[in-house]
Amino acid sequence: MSFFLTETEWALVQHLPELELVELAAELELVPPAEIDRRTLVVDCVLRIVEVGRSEGLPFSKYDREDLESLSRDELAAIAGLVGTRSSVSAVLSAGQKTYKAWEKTRPKSQVALMLPLLLTAVARASRR
Repeated sequence: MSFFLTETEWALVQHLPELELVELAAELELVPPAEIDRRTLVVDCVLRIVEVGRSEGLPFSKYDREDLESLSRDELAAIAGLVGTRSSVSAVLSAGQKTYKAWEKTRPKSQVALMLPLLLTAVARASRR
């Protein structure tokens, strides 16, 4: 089954500088092709973030509370399932803050942590595939 960004999801990231997308891909150990299709690169990154979330968790900080609160119940449940916690904003934030602290040591200035709020709905949808 193929995964595509919705128009709403794409609207959130379509104007990001290409360099930031390439840095995100590099952090996720993806090698962008010579000719970058931005939308395809974002989809690849979302799918890789889901893989990382399942194995390492996702980095959230207290500043992500509002973004998590704006998710639908199904989207929040998908994110919670991805990181292995209860389906509540507080539980997801608690798990995410532990991941964020661990990442600060090994991945300072993480592009995943910076861009995750923009990609939350896409990550939630992709995690249910």
